[in-house]
Amino acid sequence: MKKLLTFLLMLFFLQVSVQAKPVKNGFGNIIKDSGVNQSDIAIEIKELDTGKSFYSKNTYKLMPAAPVQNLLVLVPIVEILGDSYEFTTELYSRDQNSFIIKLGADPYLSSSNLKDLVNKIDADAQKVYIDDSVLKTDIISGADNPNSNELRTSAYNLNNNTMKITIMPAPKPGENAVILNAVKYPVLILNNVITSDITKIETVQRKSGVVDILEISGTISRKPVKEHFPIPNIKRYFKIELRKALENHKIYLKESFAQTQIKASDAFVYKITHDLNRALDDILKSSNNLVYETLSVLAVNKYRATQSETTLAEIELFNKYCTKNKLDTSGIKIPDNNFSGANLVSTNFIVDFLILNKDNKIMEHLPSPGEGSLTDRLLPMKNSLKAKTGAIGNSSVLAGYLVSKSGKKYGFCIINNDSKQTIADKKALEDYIVREAYLRL
Repeated sequence: MKKLLTFLLMLFFLQVSVQAKPVKNGFGNIIKDSGVNQSDIAIEIKELDTGKSFYSKNTYKLMPAAPVQNLLVLVPIVEILGDSYEFTTELYSRDQNSFIIKLGADPYLSSSNLKDLVNKIDADAQKVYIDDSVLKTDIISGADNPNSNELRTSAYNLNNNTMKITIMPAPKPGENAVILNAVKYPVLILNNVITSDITKIETVQRKSGVVDILEISGTISRKPVKEHFPIPNIKRYFKIELRKALENHKIYLKESFAQTQIKASDAFVYKITHDLNRALDDILKSSNNLVYETLSVLAVNKYRATQSETTLAEIELFNKYCTKNKLDTSGIKIPDNNFSGANLVSTNFIVDFLILNKDNKIMEHLPSPGEGSLTDRLLPMKNSLKAKTGAIGNSSVLAGYLVSKSGKKYGFCIINNDSKQTIADKKALEDYIVREAYLRL
């Protein structure tokens, strides 16, 4: 890694102004001298206004590019939901003593929000119903497994669907750590964590009908560890927090929360909203999977409501979008019919997608240097670059929009899948190529 970084820094300080042809040769020399396997890196740089390719390498080769997939799917998702979409949790009254909470699967809903909602319920209320028709089932991000540690999205989303656990080392090595659960949630914690000179925590969740089990194993050093673990049963957790909020408001219900759906005769009382812009920032700048999964499922459900189809995955939304916009889907391969790390995509497809959406407001939410996943990268180009970056397995990706020092606009994508290079090496090479393009195009 040090050798590659030293080489790139030396090249950076030797920048000179050259014409178009030497610049192209320069990119080729950079890639060759970096030591990257020539067949494991793909690059496409196109003029944003004309779509003309300026530099290409392995541009039609299908390669892993999972970090940019959310960007590709986000466009059709937002197209279905609408630019003005809001996550909304609403309160209605049915009669003098009955109220309905209509859930919106809001991934930003908090216990504090729930308290505000409950404070609008009359003190003499005898029944509180829940309308959870926005989503019928919990959706597990990444795996359909009830014991998965993956975050789930649900109609009952609350507090990021996580519980905070603090693991404290014991006074003496070899003793069991002390585990503190700050959330009032019926979970049985099996403590197999031993105090040691290193920290290595492993967890397994089991979902049951009565009480959920969280098994925490491994070792912990002298410093306490605070972690957020996914709530196994989101509906149960929501109802616990709702009852707590009601009791704090001096409302003690004799009955549990029955399910219902809003009727035309129900009277609107109050709502809590969180807008789409916050979600787009969190997805594109911070790779927030809970927010992305929630938007995806909401879009699919909304589309289903207007179609005769009963089964529709986000890949179908994506394919319909590509067909409508005449994007050649041979540039993306999704073998399991679901967006995952196993999918393959070409740099040419990604750049064509970026060019098609150059005026789409979604792209304004891509991070600039100093933000999100670009916090410590390419800082001198803060006002000239917006890009999605990330790494999974051997693959590192950087794709987005560049305004060169001369004022020319480009769409670009770099995918590096060389297993012999570290992720740090790959990011250093990406950054150098982009800096080169900025200075010399």
